[in-house]
Amino acid sequence: MNQPDLINVIQHLLTDKITNISIIGFIAENLVTEILQEGESVLIKGISDEEWIYIFSKDENELRTLLAQLSNKDIYFASVEDWMIPIINETKKFEWTLSTIRWYLPDDVDVTDNKFISNPISTEDIGFILSQSKYRQFLTVRYLKERITRSISACIYEDNKLVAWGLTHDDGALGSLNVLDEYRGKKYGTEIVLSLIHQCRALGKIPFAQIEETNHKAIKLVTKLGFVQDRRVTWIKSAQ
Repeated sequence: MNQPDLINVIQHLLTDKITNISIIGFIAENLVTEILQEGESVLIKGISDEEWIYIFSKDENELRTLLAQLSNKDIYFASVEDWMIPIINETKKFEWTLSTIRWYLPDDVDVTDNKFISNPISTEDIGFILSQSKYRQFLTVRYLKERITRSISACIYEDNKLVAWGLTHDDGALGSLNVLDEYRGKKYGTEIVLSLIHQCRALGKIPFAQIEETNHKAIKLVTKLGFVQDRRVTWIKSAQ
C-alpha cells in the first residue's frame, strides 16, 4: 500500500465526517495494513490490540464484494452499522458482539472549565484500572499501556489514591470512565470527561463516545454536557 492511496481514502472519508469518525480516528492512531475499495465503499484493516476491520459503505452489493475478499483469519470488525450486521453474518459466524450508541459533541457547544485538577494516567496504575473495569474481557495490559502512552487521558487522585479516570480508545472515542464507588457524588466523572473534551478539542478533534444503551449514568452525563446521539455501532468477533 502506498501513502497516496491512504491520503485519498482519508479525504473520501472526511466527506461524511460524523459517520466515519471512528474510522478516521483509528487511521490517525494505528498502523493501517490494508485498504480495499469498491465503488464508494471502503474497507480498512489496521492493528491496535488486534487487527480490526473498519467499513464505510452505503451499498449492500459493494459491501458484499468487499467482504468476499476477506479470509477466515479476518475476524474482528469495529464500529459496524446495524444494516451491515446481517450481511457480515452471511459469511461470518459471530463469537461475540458488543453494541453501543455513538454520541458526539458539536463544535458549537461550549463546555465549562475544570474545577478539579486532573492528571494523565500513569502506566503504573494499569493493573488497578484493569481490575476495576467491567469490560476487562475486552481489554489487555498492552492495549491500556498503548492508549495511555500514545493518547490523552485524565485521572484524579485523592489521598494518594487513584479514584477516577478516563482515556480514549484506539479510534479516539472517550471511554473507560470509572469512579470508585466510595468517591461518587463528587462530580469526578464530569471533571474527567471535561478534561478529555478540552484535550480532544485542543488537538482539533471532535469529542465522541460510544456507550451501551443500558449505561444510563454515562448517557445522562454526556447528554448534560451537550453531546448529540448519532447511531448504534457494534464490535464483532467472528469465529475462525
